[in-house]
Amino acid sequence: MHRRRYGVAIAALAIAVSCRPGAGDRSEVPSPRPGPDTAEATPAANDEMSGPRAVHRATLLPDGRVLLTGGCSTAGCGGAAAGALAEVRHPDGSVVTVGRMHGSRLSHTATLLPNGEVLVAGGYPGEGAPPTDSLEVFDPRTGTFRVVGRLNEARADHSTSLLPDGRVLVAGGTDAGGQALRSTEVVDPSTGAVSQGSTLPRPRSAHVVTDLGGDPLVVGGSADGIRAVRATFRYDVAAERWRRGPDLKRPRVKCAAVTLPDGTVLVLGGSGDVEGRSRYRSTEILRAGSDRFLPGPPLAEPRYKIADAVALLQDGRLVVAGGTRPEVLDRRGRSFRTLPTTLGGQWSFQTATALAGGEVFVAGGYDDSITPTARTWLVNAG
Repeated sequence: MHRRRYGVAIAALAIAVSCRPGAGDRSEVPSPRPGPDTAEATPAANDEMSGPRAVHRATLLPDGRVLLTGGCSTAGCGGAAAGALAEVRHPDGSVVTVGRMHGSRLSHTATLLPNGEVLVAGGYPGEGAPPTDSLEVFDPRTGTFRVVGRLNEARADHSTSLLPDGRVLVAGGTDAGGQALRSTEVVDPSTGAVSQGSTLPRPRSAHVVTDLGGDPLVVGGSADGIRAVRATFRYDVAAERWRRGPDLKRPRVKCAAVTLPDGTVLVLGGSGDVEGRSRYRSTEILRAGSDRFLPGPPLAEPRYKIADAVALLQDGRLVVAGGTRPEVLDRRGRSFRTLPTTLGGQWSFQTATALAGGEVFVAGGYDDSITPTARTWLVNAG
């Protein structure tokens, strides 16, 4: 979500500033030109959400349903209480409300567990409020949430990674004082037990995490709530410790990262600062076995606040939402192509979920006036 300072010299960054679109690479955006790898994005006929939702999370369940949790619902990204009522998108396109979470939250995490349940951790209970330490689990069989414990330290804008033994690694984030955290925790969802994890080499918040050869890789983010960073950190699962990874070619915060089928890590968009003054079209790639990032294919438009707006299809193509038009990375990973249909605005904090048959479910987000939407779109990547 938006970087906060609680009771410190850098007071809470005004939403109108922190979410105002930046200039950055925007002047380089070409006119969209549909090509052979483009798909069609259309507003879904019967799966609009029950209300606006942005800075939420979307989790694909094993049975093909999509769980939508948390987020804000009103202008200025308020109304977090409405986001506590979770929704599920069914394969037939219908969206229905299910259980209510035990607490409101945005900038939280939602992690699919091996048994099909979903661990929801941390987040801000409302715009301008300090983060929560609560942990709860969604049971897809009953459509209900149950409290399973508390984090040792309240946090939001953190990351989570599912470990091979079924536990969940919670890394970094922002604490109740608005400071980026170095601490990590390991949660056992089956018992609710929470233990201290290996400390990050440096504080990190508003970062993203992806897989690198079976180990979690923390990418980008900020250490001071203002500037983006280049450093990446790799968690050695076997040794249970963090190691320094290769630096990005440019500092990035509120970007996206995904591991492609061949093991290549692709980092997309973001900004050089948390307020998005310099939004990026550029991408970077880290090939399997390499120790340095290289320039990747440029995006069609600058994209920022897109951590959950990327969806990897089974055939290896990548759909990227957020911004004004979705785009698709071709199967060879060489170029992005814009889609022929616009999303009807400039969107941030959308979610994109890959469905069966090459379709992508895009949900919510807020526009440049920081007004969330209840709209969803179905992207058919053919």
